[in-house]
Amino acid sequence: MIAMVLAPLMWVAVLTRAWRWWWSRGWVLGCITVALGVVAVHLSLNIPAAERLLQTVAPMPNFSTGLRMVLFNLIAASTGALTLAVTIDPARLARGVRILVVIAVAGSVVALAIFVGTPPVPQAAGGFEFDQAYSHLPGYAEAGIAGALFPALLCPALMVMAARPADLRTVTGWSLALLSAGLAAATVWAWIRLVYFVAVRYGGAAPMPAVFEVTRAVSAAGVLVIFVGMMLSPMVSWVRARRVLRAIGPMHDELVGRWPGVRRPSRRGSSADEKASDRVTELLDALSLEIEQAGGSDGSVAEQREVAAAVADWLISGHRCAALNGESVRSAALAAGLDRRWAVTLAQAYRTRQREVVA
Repeated sequence: MIAMVLAPLMWVAVLTRAWRWWWSRGWVLGCITVALGVVAVHLSLNIPAAERLLQTVAPMPNFSTGLRMVLFNLIAASTGALTLAVTIDPARLARGVRILVVIAVAGSVVALAIFVGTPPVPQAAGGFEFDQAYSHLPGYAEAGIAGALFPALLCPALMVMAARPADLRTVTGWSLALLSAGLAAATVWAWIRLVYFVAVRYGGAAPMPAVFEVTRAVSAAGVLVIFVGMMLSPMVSWVRARRVLRAIGPMHDELVGRWPGVRRPSRRGSSADEKASDRVTELLDALSLEIEQAGGSDGSVAEQREVAAAVADWLISGHRCAALNGESVRSAALAAGLDRRWAVTLAQAYRTRQREVVA
């Protein structure tokens, strides 16, 4: 049930991230896209209809379970690449990613080779049922060890790497904290499986199918937390950008309509945040031209909100007051600190003046 809900969300996230990456080619976006893509494939395999479809073309019974062992390694490697992308020097990133990929591929080849080389057993209803019924058998236990070893060793290190720079006063810090929590769940999942397979195969322990109830719950929690961690920053950025675009919309239309030469088309594939920055730049450039055309000598420097009200009054009623001068506008912009904050302040004053005129 969880897979049927999460898998479509994952694929939507993969497509949107892939579109953004195609136009930006950034490491972080690329790592997020690959990590989400591998998890999406894994979740899709947990949907009964998708698993049955795969088994109809698979070369052997339970091949989907062997494929999951490959995906475990790829999930660990792609999450590791993402962690490196946001925590280390870009000059060292490519080398670190190559090492992770080589180890993941080696572990995947070993796990799949052992799995395929083991005498087949009857087709299980799914990967969970296979683990409960057959994973303790010779060959399959070794494949399980090979599939869990790399995640078990890598995830604890990644958890620490993600947790260290996590500053909970920022959205990025929360994303790293959630990623670290998800990696903690992945660590627990990998070590439970690894210890179990070693115990039943070489320690003489009796098979305990209930172990996989625990690992299933832990993995579901880990996947959900990692997904939220990966998508938190872009979603918050999107919401903030949309709020800015809505806030400055009427004033932007008015000013840029007067000065169409300031238009700067956003590059194809740009994010909502980049588009908001472009619109803010257009608004402020047009405002500079409008103030210059309004003329008049610079007067005394006015307070920020007084300047914003003067700009709004000029644009709507054509009334020019002392606060409407280049020095005051520049001082107010510096006081705001951020172009986006200053643009929103101007836009709020513009909306307020519009409502007063209508009333």
